Amino acid sequence: MNVKEVYHEQRVKQEREGNHMVFKGKIGVWFWLVLIGGNLVAAYACFHEQLKVGEVLGVFFTFLLLNIICVPMVLWNYVQIDGEKLLFVLGFCKDSMKVEDIMEVYKTHNPIAAGALSLDRVCIRAKRQEWIVSVQDKEQLFHKLKRRNPKIQIGRTACSR
Repeated sequence: MNVKEVYHEQRVKQEREGNHMVFKGKIGVWFWLVLIGGNLVAAYACFHEQLKVGEVLGVFFTFLLLNIICVPMVLWNYVQIDGEKLLFVLGFCKDSMKVEDIMEVYKTHNPIAAGALSLDRVCIRAKRQEWIVSVQDKEQLFHKLKRRNPKIQIGRTACSR
């Protein structure tokens, strides 16, 4: 067996035992409006306006930057429980924390957070870090985390601390 086959077998075994679970990220309407609206404005400006070369380049780079940042966020947006580690992925950003370090998880609508593409969010507080993420199945995430770490407090709803 090669390394790839061994890795795949370990992953399948973890999934069967419940040690590996992925929670798809939630994307709010506002984010889609920004992404689609920005692209439409850029396309309209390029094709329906009499722009100078410098202005066309400005619109093109704005279009490019918008898509380089936003499209990966749509494609790679999830929280993953991998054994005793919680992994958060949003676009090109990735972070992790130990499940044993998590003290509290709760629902929030805090608008001041960079790691969530929806206003329907979850706050995950650990000993040394705090994440605000948005996942489609919050209750299942809470259940799986509590099963791995019974000390986790679940519930408090807040807009901010």
